[in-house]
Amino acid sequence: MTTQTAPTAASDLFAESYKLSPKQREVLDALQTFPDGARAIDVAKKLDLHVNTARGHLEELVAKEAIRVVTAAAKGRGRPSLIFQTRVPDNRAVAKEYITLIELMANMLGDVDDDAMHNPDLRAKALSIGTQWAHVMGINHAEAEELDEALSPLINRLREMGFDPTETEEANSLALHSCPFVVNDKRPSAFVCAIHAGFIQESLGENNRIQLELKPLNAPGTCKVHVFSE
Repeated sequence: MTTQTAPTAASDLFAESYKLSPKQREVLDALQTFPDGARAIDVAKKLDLHVNTARGHLEELVAKEAIRVVTAAAKGRGRPSLIFQTRVPDNRAVAKEYITLIELMANMLGDVDDDAMHNPDLRAKALSIGTQWAHVMGINHAEAEELDEALSPLINRLREMGFDPTETEEANSLALHSCPFVVNDKRPSAFVCAIHAGFIQESLGENNRIQLELKPLNAPGTCKVHVFSE
């Protein structure tokens, strides 16, 4: 019986996975501007490089499997052209597509407006989804015993998730200046915010003494996270 293997994970194709040199990354970025791929001479012209230099960097990227090379049919006489095509996805396009999908699925699952989130059962449902999400992601728990021990790993977690956190003048509070679920300046639903709250709470570990409160849009352009001890 033949074992069916899955395609390569898209995250393995992100440029950060290849440990590229600055020049290799520059050549890759240039190649990504050609949707159908490009010849070495096309990349060379774009970067003002000698064609042999550009070809050398492209071959390095082929060896790293960051790009592929295909043979284009010759037009008329002459040898067929080698076309280099990137395998690296557009991070912004991937993020926008799947964030939009997740937002849609969450809203259909919640099927509520923001006012309905005052319903404790619905909020508990969203928090539970966030908790399960954290378990599936296999996050490392902070397991802090004191508030000051919880803040540093929490800030790191929020930064990794794309929230751009900073400490505020208020004790044990963080301002979130970015949100991975904002698309085209449209804020996420309260249901999605509650899911995130459940995820972040789980990252603090199983110590129920330390809790957090997520306050979406508590000030223009920011959300707030307040960490407290029960």
